[in-house]
Amino acid sequence: MIDAGAIRELITVCERLDKRGLVNAYEGNVSIRRDGYIYITPTGTNKAFLTEDLICVIDEKTHEQVAGKKKPSSEMLLHTRAYETRPDCYGVVHCHAKMLTAYSLCGKDIVSKAYPEMIGNFKIIPCAPYGRPGTTEIFDVAEEYVRKHDIVLLGNHGVLVVGKDVFDAMNKTEAAEAIAEVLYLAENMNCPIQDLSPDEVQMFLDK
Repeated sequence: MIDAGAIRELITVCERLDKRGLVNAYEGNVSIRRDGYIYITPTGTNKAFLTEDLICVIDEKTHEQVAGKKKPSSEMLLHTRAYETRPDCYGVVHCHAKMLTAYSLCGKDIVSKAYPEMIGNFKIIPCAPYGRPGTTEIFDVAEEYVRKHDIVLLGNHGVLVVGKDVFDAMNKTEAAEAIAEVLYLAENMNCPIQDLSPDEVQMFLDK
């Protein structure tokens, strides 16, 4: 049975991500996996104005669309593959957040020995190689990273975030974007970054 609560949660998260400037009508998609269905945002639709009848509902096994007035996001395959790879996860955010996407365009991992919140929460945000959007290739090259990390930069194509639910995925997306901005600013302040001692870094890595 289709879960109206899941649809409302998806809309709430999309509104939040839109207000934060992390998604727009043409970039970004969000999904929830629940009780045999995947609830995902429709293609080409502003995330601030979603209504319940626009949310696409996909049968998890057959990938057949069972509800929703519009077609699902062109990146639906990215979401279904993420759930298959990470059965512990029930929410996915894929977006082109500015700072995270900038790192992905450079093919650059996000890592720090100076920022406790980055080290303790994420350790490293790796960047997968480029894979063509909307095809199986984009996840083929990212799969090994998604198995080990909740946040993965997709080469030249933004970020993929998985969570224990969609709110968890949203929170991780927001936190990672804020951290990426701080690190970029620090790296461009024309002064040395003050790394923590090796013992202090290891303490946060072990958390």
